[in-house]
Amino acid sequence: MSRHSNTPVALQVLHYATPIVVFLYSTLAKTAASCFLHKPTKKTDAQTRRYAATTILLLVNATLVAQAIAYFIESLAHPGYWATQDCVVYVLGSVFAYGSLTLGLLEARHPVWHPLLGSCLAGAALEIPTTVLQAVTQANGNDFAFSRLALQVSRCILLVCFCASGGWYTLNERLQNRQKGDETEPLLSATANGHATKTNYATVPGSPEDHDGGDSTDEESDTDEPDQVKELKKQQRKRLRQTGSWLGYLKEFKIFIPMLWPSKDRFVQACLVVIGIVLVAERFLNVLIPRQLGIITDELTKGNGNGEFPLRAVGIWMLLSWLGSRAGVYTLQSLAELPVQQFAYKSIGATSFSHIMGLSMDFHNEKNSGELIRAISQGQNLQGLLEFVCFQIGPVFVDLAIAFIYVYLLFDIYMSFILAFVGIAYIWVGAKTTAWSVKRRRRFNTAYRNESKIQNEAINNWQTVSHFNRGKYECDRYSGSIDAFNKAEMKYYIAYFMGGGAQSLIMVLGRLAATFLAIYRVSQGAAPVGNFVALTAYWRSIESPMAQVSWSIRKVTSMLTDSERLLQLFQTKPSVTDAPNAVPLSIKSGEVEFDEVDFSYDVRKSTLKAVSFTAKPGKTVALVGETGGGKSTILKLLYRYYDVSGGSIRVDGQDIRGVTLDSLRDSFGMVPQDPALFNISIMENVRYARLDATDDEVKEACRAAAIHDKIEAFPDGYKATVGERGVKLSGGELQRVSIARAILRGPHIVLLDEATSMIDAETEATIQEAFKRLTASRTTFIIAHRLSTIQHADLILVINDGQVVERGTHDELFRQNGKYVALWSKQLSKEVKDIGNTLHVDGKAAALIDLAQQEESTSDSKKD
Repeated sequence: MSRHSNTPVALQVLHYATPIVVFLYSTLAKTAASCFLHKPTKKTDAQTRRYAATTILLLVNATLVAQAIAYFIESLAHPGYWATQDCVVYVLGSVFAYGSLTLGLLEARHPVWHPLLGSCLAGAALEIPTTVLQAVTQANGNDFAFSRLALQVSRCILLVCFCASGGWYTLNERLQNRQKGDETEPLLSATANGHATKTNYATVPGSPEDHDGGDSTDEESDTDEPDQVKELKKQQRKRLRQTGSWLGYLKEFKIFIPMLWPSKDRFVQACLVVIGIVLVAERFLNVLIPRQLGIITDELTKGNGNGEFPLRAVGIWMLLSWLGSRAGVYTLQSLAELPVQQFAYKSIGATSFSHIMGLSMDFHNEKNSGELIRAISQGQNLQGLLEFVCFQIGPVFVDLAIAFIYVYLLFDIYMSFILAFVGIAYIWVGAKTTAWSVKRRRRFNTAYRNESKIQNEAINNWQTVSHFNRGKYECDRYSGSIDAFNKAEMKYYIAYFMGGGAQSLIMVLGRLAATFLAIYRVSQGAAPVGNFVALTAYWRSIESPMAQVSWSIRKVTSMLTDSERLLQLFQTKPSVTDAPNAVPLSIKSGEVEFDEVDFSYDVRKSTLKAVSFTAKPGKTVALVGETGGGKSTILKLLYRYYDVSGGSIRVDGQDIRGVTLDSLRDSFGMVPQDPALFNISIMENVRYARLDATDDEVKEACRAAAIHDKIEAFPDGYKATVGERGVKLSGGELQRVSIARAILRGPHIVLLDEATSMIDAETEATIQEAFKRLTASRTTFIIAHRLSTIQHADLILVINDGQVVERGTHDELFRQNGKYVALWSKQLSKEVKDIGNTLHVDGKAAALIDLAQQEESTSDSKKD
């Protein structure tokens, strides 16, 4: 029998509390260190401190192992004796707690010290009163009692030495840092020195260093990742440094909460309630099914051979088994999850698309369309984040907590201890083997991509290979890539299978230990046979949540990484937005005034300089000049794709920065130089300008643009699709469809940017008539390089290097004989060279040709 049956309650409490407090403090402190990115020590004497601390912890563990051996030897020396439950839990639990501290210290080349120091302080604070009570209650004990007491005293001394040396190192470090004006690490708290945000970014997964041990160069492992993934992780680390903690980093993801939570959709909310009810039911079923099987076993055992059939118990078990199967509540959960997933998918996708469409031109000029589409696609993985965290990760930890309590009720605390040890060891091995295999997986993927690359390049460039007779070289190169692939694949799968095998071994050993203990308890009469059957059936419910823990953490990390692009996209704000007090634009006559407008795309180089002019109502303003002078920029500023750097633009006296963007852009009709169409029918493309237009109005606009007959000649007429961006149409046809759009729109202000640059002269004459109808009584801006198309303009502005160098009508500018005349002379000279001497020109044109030839002769003489 036990010699410690009269152990004081206080000592029993200390025995149970000591390992639990040490382990919990260590776990929570390490979690806080990771969340708040605490900086490890990297001083010259850091390794000496690490070796000394490791030695002390190994000695602490040695005292615990020796104490367990002493209990075992005493049980052999005194038959019928066994240590009380609190003593066994105290020794085994302490070995587990201090062993985990030692293992973590052995792995970490640059540890964060305050979790270790705090854990040992907590351990010493509990070990000392435990030792005192042990000495008082066992003052008259035997040699075994005195040996155990000596071991406890030794353990207390070791822990005190660890705390004293750790405190001295920490205080000395703080003193040195204070002298340098750079305090870094707190003694026990993350914020004790007021520098919680000046932390180590090495504790985060994927960062350069990892104080938790293992390979401290994650960036090296990143070298085998695609550039986009490496860039994402680099940006993630940067934002972690800026926020100072994982909590601060995750706060930025609150932008997704309104997209994930169906605050206004009652049906989806009802589906969430159904899922919650099902999850609660599943937690009960996980326990009730094996428990009911145990009840059936007990009833069969009691009535063995008497012909009684436990109908009620079997009926309940069959009902519970049906509910717990995939044909039961699982089906209901799957049906309820579908609307939740679709809601989140639509919400994220639609919000992302709306945000992108609302960004300004500076963003869209720099965008990578494929990258944006990929950002939305990967960001939509967050649709499962709410469901995953609430409905998968949460229940996993609930299952583990229920398992500890249930196995304790079935048998005793030893069974819970076995389960705890198996669970923590399983998760730890899974995390380590995953980190080990991930690097090999990256190399495996790189080798696979390299093999495909060599294969595709050689096949696609067969002609080049043949030209240089390099067939054997390419075959050898491809064979070498296969060898590299096989080697990388072998290393990866060895790591993968070894890790899986190690986890399976832990689970098997745990099951064997639990089964052995259960059989022993049943054989001793401490538990009925039904409890053994229930445990055996329940163990499968324990394995699943354990296997999901490490996978769940990786899944969440993957979701956050995938959504990093989308988060950055949402953090990008449009540079041009409505002012807080913006009002709709009211157009009365259509007068446009540029008043000392300055603008630059890049602050280092000015694009427009003090541009001033007034476009009178119903008049036409032409912008001419060499390419890159700033003509198109003027139209972009009028559209308010950008805001001016200086001066102002007014429409009927209203500064366009003070009106709403929608009302401003609704007032314009644009014919761009390079029109693009949607891959839909011609009818729909033209109607895009005015969505409520009838078919007859669309056709009338096409007649005015001299494209109607051409469309009617197509096999499908107006129903013909135009291809992506209108590739099925010629350049001239594209421009005429674009002109038809502008005509159909019927705008207040017309903007023509090289609207006839790809149209032949005969068609242009027809379109010019359409333009006359379109621009009648409308303020019009025309950009043209073919100067013959703008002779009729009421005001011609010659733009050179961002400035208006000349202004006036066609005749006025000719009389000035300046830049405008030089542009005409160059253009006419080119046309004359193209058509030779067959062109009949009037006197003015001939004079211009002579002038152009003189300029060319002068230029040639200078070159000579």
